[in-house]
Amino acid sequence: MDLLFCLNNILTDFRPLFNSQNFPLFCTFIKGFVLCPWRKTITGIYTASRPKVRYWSLVKFLSRSKWDADAEDKRLLSLLQPIFSNWVYVYDETKAIKTGKSQVGLHFFRNYRYRKQNTNQSKFHWGHQFGALGLLCQNLGQAVLFPIWVKMIQPNMKTKNSLAVFKQIVRAIPKGLIIFDRGFNRRKIFSVLLGFGHHLLCRAKSNAVFYRLPLASEQPKRGRRRKYGKRIHWPKMRFKALKIEGQMISVASAIGRTKMCPEVVRLVVVRTKPKKSKPYRYFVVFTTDLSLSVESILEYYRLRWQLETAFRDAKQHFGFDSYQVKSEKSINRFVQLSFVAASITQWLFIESPKTENPTDVEEILDALGIHWYHPAKLTRGLMIAYLRFCQLFSATKANETQSPKNDADMEAA
Repeated sequence: MDLLFCLNNILTDFRPLFNSQNFPLFCTFIKGFVLCPWRKTITGIYTASRPKVRYWSLVKFLSRSKWDADAEDKRLLSLLQPIFSNWVYVYDETKAIKTGKSQVGLHFFRNYRYRKQNTNQSKFHWGHQFGALGLLCQNLGQAVLFPIWVKMIQPNMKTKNSLAVFKQIVRAIPKGLIIFDRGFNRRKIFSVLLGFGHHLLCRAKSNAVFYRLPLASEQPKRGRRRKYGKRIHWPKMRFKALKIEGQMISVASAIGRTKMCPEVVRLVVVRTKPKKSKPYRYFVVFTTDLSLSVESILEYYRLRWQLETAFRDAKQHFGFDSYQVKSEKSINRFVQLSFVAASITQWLFIESPKTENPTDVEEILDALGIHWYHPAKLTRGLMIAYLRFCQLFSATKANETQSPKNDADMEAA
């Protein structure tokens, strides 16, 4: 069984979401994102896949066709979650730089790298902002992140700002643990998340304040009962040595409250000292899921960075920021199809059966003729390179099987 044949089998799982005209267009976009060696515009996708439909059908598929991108996301989640017993969500925001002002939703955002002596860059950029959700799964001791959901954010609109987009995504997904970066330390976001039955895991800011739960002796005899006890000071916590991933670290934990979150949280503090002459540094994360162990909390937050690498790979290999459409619906659909293509590619190499085609890292490197690069695991770039290699190999094999027949016909003639 070929990997490209497995790709067609995975795409058939999305068949109920489209009619007979839109499903071939959906397959064309997914295969174009994966197999196109050029820039992933509609022209590049059409040139690489050479579908039987017309070029303008791809444009109309994004702007006018009747299909639901949210239903596509739900279908992708329903297919992936039963495969893995251990999974969590990761939420973050990303940006796409654009030139010109004809596209909907463009706004200025600050280029913070300008301060880091990158004088050849502009201080401000035009671009789009997106809220994105990833599914982080454990597979045979290895963590794999699937980019699932993405929506465009328009800060000036109340119904499409950052909080509204986050609410739309969280409302539609099954209940679970969602991991955030410290930039999302806002009570509004946590209240929305907890209202839909999810748990959160987030890094605290440097100026965050946490309080212990009040003792019975600290409660007043009359009036409203106290929610916050004494303030937690990091240097006064009881740290103990804990071995995580072969490294000994100094960790302390406590149950308490913070005014950023309406529920009780478990607080985990990691203490490090870069030099003997320097003071201690504290790394603080907290979660509302009190059943998680300290090791699991630190491991989950360490794996949160995989969403950042998924953004990078989606932009480099799956055309996330290569859209040249103007309307809001077309942009949302284009970036969503890019996410689906990235997840299907990742899923293809995890769930594909052991066949004659190599699925191991070293075997794929040998097949591609790469001898200078030896990654610890299979990257998305290598996955796409090998799928293109399989496409070229199958095409040349088909030509070789057809050429002897033509020569025999010519001799007979």
